[in-house]
Amino acid sequence: MPNQKTVLVHLGSGMGNMLMATPMLEMLSKGGYKVDLCLQGETPKVDTLLKRWPHVRTVASDQAPFLNQQYNIYIYGFEVDGDPIRFKNFDNAIVLHPMWDWDKGFILHSEIKFYTNLAKLIVPDEDLVTQTSCSASERIFDDITEDTCVLIPGGGMQMIIRKWAKYGELAKQIKDVAVVGLPADLDHSNRIIFPGWCKKIFGKSLQFQGKAWHFARHFAERHDNEITFPKHVKNYIGKLSLEDTAALIKQAGYVIGNDCGVTHLAVALGKPVFPILGPTSRRKVFPGFLSNVSIISANFDCQPCEENTKSGVWREDRSQCFCPYSIRCMEDISVDKVINYVSEKLNRDITL
Repeated sequence: MPNQKTVLVHLGSGMGNMLMATPMLEMLSKGGYKVDLCLQGETPKVDTLLKRWPHVRTVASDQAPFLNQQYNIYIYGFEVDGDPIRFKNFDNAIVLHPMWDWDKGFILHSEIKFYTNLAKLIVPDEDLVTQTSCSASERIFDDITEDTCVLIPGGGMQMIIRKWAKYGELAKQIKDVAVVGLPADLDHSNRIIFPGWCKKIFGKSLQFQGKAWHFARHFAERHDNEITFPKHVKNYIGKLSLEDTAALIKQAGYVIGNDCGVTHLAVALGKPVFPILGPTSRRKVFPGFLSNVSIISANFDCQPCEENTKSGVWREDRSQCFCPYSIRCMEDISVDKVINYVSEKLNRDITL
């Protein structure tokens, strides 16, 4: 075993999932460990958000920098897009896995606590860290101030059920507003619910946007209005790297966004964040101990369907939604509700 206290953390899944491990990393670092970090998940370039961060020694998105190293402990995270890293003393290291019961575990703990519970075992005398964190580039945006609201309509097309559709209408009422993310974030073409007879006739052909999908779409319940923004919006969609996105958010005043990686990035940067949640388990990803987070949500009995996987509603799908209630938990959240809630929490008028 190496003489120095060393730990290699290997993370996968999305950017938000990776950032939720940062309290553990900070605790290990403060507890005297040299922390190396390999990030191999579905979101590229997340390593750029942690290369300036003081609590990791080496961070990379490939395994090469770690193969010739020795570690006391290897923490192998959830949904890593790659095999375990066979570093020099792999067979003699302690291997830990935080996601001991992914399907049900978050009913007991948030994802952050999955990781900090491991940290408490490794560095039991270290103070608990609950706030996520990361770094940003040094880019300065002349048009972004502490009065600027950043809108994050993110989530791509993978989990369309958790995307709120009214960011364009919201932007019309906010006096100083910017929007960040990717072009796919504005694509709501699969925010539709096919009736049962369509599914029976067309079957699996509705699982991709082919000829059958385009035909059946005419009979679907559609919530696919295009998001467009007024002229006064500072539109950075598709124009920024991750670390420059972080720099813009860090310079702004507050954030309103979907449950997505960039919203978790805003939380990690310490900004006041207002996630708009419907099917998402807030206990899992936006727990109450995150002091800079204020959740905007409806209150239906079926929420959150993420915690009721047997319902079959919470699915990652690029072709359709599966909600039997017309995505009411998201559709019921009005622009006025968002404006009033944010204004009250910030104690100021944010409208034009």
